[in-house]
Amino acid sequence: MRATIKGKIAAVAVSTAAILALAACGGGSGSSAADSPTSGEVNLIAYSGVWQDQYTAAVIEPFKAKYPNIKINYASKRSSAEMLSALQGQKNNPATDVAIMDNSVSTTGNKQGLFEKIDTTSVPNLTNVPEKFRDKDGYGPVAMLDAVGLLYDTATFPKAPESWEVLWDPAYAGKINVNAPPSLLGLSLTAITSKMEGEDYTKSVDKAVARLKEMAPGVQTFAPNPDEYQNVITGQTVLGLGQNARGQFYSDQSNKKMGVTFPNEGTVFQINTINLVKDAPHSAAAKTFMDYALSAEAQTAFAKALFYAPSVTNAELPADVKNRVVPTDGSLNIVPLDVEFLSSARDKWTDIWKRQIITK
Repeated sequence: MRATIKGKIAAVAVSTAAILALAACGGGSGSSAADSPTSGEVNLIAYSGVWQDQYTAAVIEPFKAKYPNIKINYASKRSSAEMLSALQGQKNNPATDVAIMDNSVSTTGNKQGLFEKIDTTSVPNLTNVPEKFRDKDGYGPVAMLDAVGLLYDTATFPKAPESWEVLWDPAYAGKINVNAPPSLLGLSLTAITSKMEGEDYTKSVDKAVARLKEMAPGVQTFAPNPDEYQNVITGQTVLGLGQNARGQFYSDQSNKKMGVTFPNEGTVFQINTINLVKDAPHSAAAKTFMDYALSAEAQTAFAKALFYAPSVTNAELPADVKNRVVPTDGSLNIVPLDVEFLSSARDKWTDIWKRQIITK
């Protein structure tokens, strides 16, 4: 009997040692004993609709073919603001591993302690992201770039409008859609109008607000439904705000019924970052996915699928795609958007629009 008890004690000791060893291999914060760079799952939160469809086909499916033992669970949201709200609700018990969202919103997440810093050791392809597209504090880098464009009905405008001033033209009153803040499109139009009026939007938007109030009576809707692209394609409106990437995609889908252009006064970059959630339940697999998302293969595939410009230097695009993605070489007139300022001004600007600009 005594020998049997000793044997049981020895077996328990061996099992305990094995468990402790596995726990030690699991890594630090954000990793569990079952977490692995090549197996498990990744809970991803990102955009819905056509973005989800194209990103799944261009990036997620090839990733799954390369890493068949990693499952991707995709939680879709219409906006970065919705993603941020979801992550805030999970802060004390994260259920998400990776978030792809607009950098003005991810900056807020960084400040709120929602994301982890990364480096080239854990995400080697970060090496190919130029310094200008990396977060200065080491948080999630730029994953893809786009810019705000002017959408137009090609039957009404055989030649693309050259100025944002067309939004104020009484000839098109009632045929315009403008996405109001907190949409990035509305925030961007505020900054663009501020520049057009010769003011520094980080100090005041009084002149911009006055101009936007003049435009407001001619706006058919500040919340396009089903969306800003379909409104123009179906003829509900003839002008609107949109993003170049989706504008290019829907232009093809509509047999060029809709066009998208960058007016002379300049535009604003729309930049998406890829972020590792703090204390992510599957941190190791999440880093594997982030590394693939920053690979030349994934970046090129998504540019072909939805016309987003790559953030890495080693992606090579075919000429017909390169000519349609937003240029990042300095050739486009860009209104600098101070993302840290915008993250703090978002709520204030949204309130200004609600109280002073939206009149119906």
